[in-house]
Amino acid sequence: MVKWFDRTPREALAPLLRPRKPRAQGDLVLLQDLRPEPGVYLGQAAALELAVLQQAATAVSEAPNLESKAQVAEVTRIVADRYSAFASLIRSDEADPVEAMQPFLTETERFMRATSGADWYELLLSLHVTSGLLIDFLIAYAGGLPESYRGPVLRALERETGQPILSSMLRTVVEANPRLGSRLALWGRRLVGDTLLQMYIAVNGGDSSTLADNAPGEGLLEPAFNDIVAGHSRRMDALGLTA
Repeated sequence: MVKWFDRTPREALAPLLRPRKPRAQGDLVLLQDLRPEPGVYLGQAAALELAVLQQAATAVSEAPNLESKAQVAEVTRIVADRYSAFASLIRSDEADPVEAMQPFLTETERFMRATSGADWYELLLSLHVTSGLLIDFLIAYAGGLPESYRGPVLRALERETGQPILSSMLRTVVEANPRLGSRLALWGRRLVGDTLLQMYIAVNGGDSSTLADNAPGEGLLEPAFNDIVAGHSRRMDALGLTA
């Protein structure tokens, strides 16, 4: 098992940023090819959404004006609905959501602290970057769930996101203060490493109880995240922030 817990976010991200050599087709590993255990998948997804929800609530309280508070409150509602959907799916298996999330508590709390930012503007970008990356990852990773789980999970992930609201807010603040844009671009690169670390933990597990079936080695995972990183880059480019 790859020990991503022992790596800094920069080290976790390094394999994705170095020049890639051509691979034989047989070496490629797609997230859809992996088979996560449904209870583990739902537990981590719920824990991550709860962490994002806590950050969104903080962003509401720290927003500089009423309009911003109202906009982030709508994002908070969307995240809360997504968390509630995962919690309901866990309960439908006659399991307790708190118990399902418990194995991921320490790591998701670390993730929340690492991605909170130094001020409201960095927190706003955190919500945009981390939620975008995580939704893309969870959608791809859900491809390996049993069919009875896959449909409800994808509906929860795809029905509504706060990305358009956050993107509009970020474009407004960057256009008003170009110097802020440079700082946010740097912060965005840091966020990618922290969020990718959560994805590697999901696939490789924190211990044998959370390890996905047929989880690949580190090198084989590299191409599985290329599309997710590319999607993030497009979102940052749309904001005028180089990813």
